[in-house]
Amino acid sequence: MEKQQNLRLPLKQESVKVHTEGRFSAGLLWGILLSIPLWISIIGWFMSFTR
Repeated sequence: MEKQQNLRLPLKQESVKVHTEGRFSAGLLWGILLSIPLWISIIGWFMSFTR
């Protein structure tokens, strides 16, 4: 019983680690995708303001 518990613990930690890494990369991707139109609009607004 004790041997089985020792094998189960690292698997749980590994799955948690992979899940958080996947969530982080997905969040980073969404952040970049959402910030592109924002930067374009800021640059466009700034260019029209300086004319």
